[in-house]
Amino acid sequence: MRKGITAIVLGLLLSLAGGSIASADNRANFKFSNNTPETIFMYLWSKSRPVHWPDHHKRWVLNPGKTELVVAGFCDPGEKICYGGGNGNKSRTWGDGLDGKHGCANCCIQCGGSFAWNLTEHVDPPSAPHTVKIDDGPALVPVEE
Repeated sequence: MRKGITAIVLGLLLSLAGGSIASADNRANFKFSNNTPETIFMYLWSKSRPVHWPDHHKRWVLNPGKTELVVAGFCDPGEKICYGGGNGNKSRTWGDGLDGKHGCANCCIQCGGSFAWNLTEHVDPPSAPHTVKIDDGPALVPVEE
């Protein structure tokens, strides 16, 4: 009896672990190139749910001259995921800004997609996304705000 229960529990744990891995269909890949002299703080958010990446109290840091990959994992296929960014003193914004209230024409992609943006000092109008093959190169590490 004990072996039977152990096998069932182990099977459930393995199935849950397998289901927790984000597949290409339930993540959105954003590749950003910072072509400004400023550090840009970035986040991703869902247009249909109150979800942010990396989370509500963290941002990714994109240093000048760097190109980095950020991922919105565990999104719903077809869901719109948008980006926002700003500099340290919030005098300059990219995408939807750090407060999510600037509006943007070209800062969202569908979950399951991979796009890249070249962030420059001129942000009006926002850069259009470019379809690219995203590799698993360097990924930004979120930091506390």
